[in-house]
Amino acid sequence: MNTNEFFGWKINLDEELYAVIDENAKKMVVMGNFIELTAVLWIDKKGILQLKPTWDCVISIDDKEKVITIRQAEDLNMKDEG
Repeated sequence: MNTNEFFGWKINLDEELYAVIDENAKKMVVMGNFIELTAVLWIDKKGILQLKPTWDCVISIDDKEKVITIRQAEDLNMKDEG
């Protein structure tokens, strides 16, 4: 997993994913190997983290620890989840 800091949140990404962060716009774009847009995260005007998945991915949110994990869905065996 790759780990990125985003305005007080820790964002863990699959090895195949990478983040582009625009500090001024308070936005993060998550992309895959073939320049596939996987997710967009941003801080809104009220300071609330927003998340828009744009590809087939699994997103886990631990709000107590402020950790978000984004994984590609095709790499997961859903039987192992749970």
